[in-house]
Amino acid sequence: MKNTVSKEVLNPPAWKKPRGYSNLIKTSGKATLFAAGQGAFDTRGNLVGEGDICLQYEQILANIQDVMAAGGARMTDIVRLTVYCVDRDAFIAQGSKCALIYKKYFGDYYPASTLVEIKKLFIDSMLLEIEATAVI
Repeated sequence: MKNTVSKEVLNPPAWKKPRGYSNLIKTSGKATLFAAGQGAFDTRGNLVGEGDICLQYEQILANIQDVMAAGGARMTDIVRLTVYCVDRDAFIAQGSKCALIYKKYFGDYYPASTLVEIKKLFIDSMLLEIEATAVI
């Protein structure tokens, strides 16, 4: 599938440029892909990295990459990420390690992103769940 998407990263001119995300991405494309929230499960449905937020983060990004590929998209076609986290402070404390994991999948590309701390996820041992939207 040929990628004919144009993406423009926009930020209000008077605002400081954000670090690690984009405020707005304007797109034009032929299809929008909405990925369900992905947990840190391997291909057999087993949770990866119980108690380890970085291992779960890496597995989730690998899962998102697989899901996007199934729809003909790459990670850089993602225009929106929503990260649900049960312990924001633990995620932030692992920021430099998680940043390296992020770069492995996205490089220097930053979609519009939101991090939300929540009380629980569907399975108690899940520390993160991430939704993604892509335009191709």
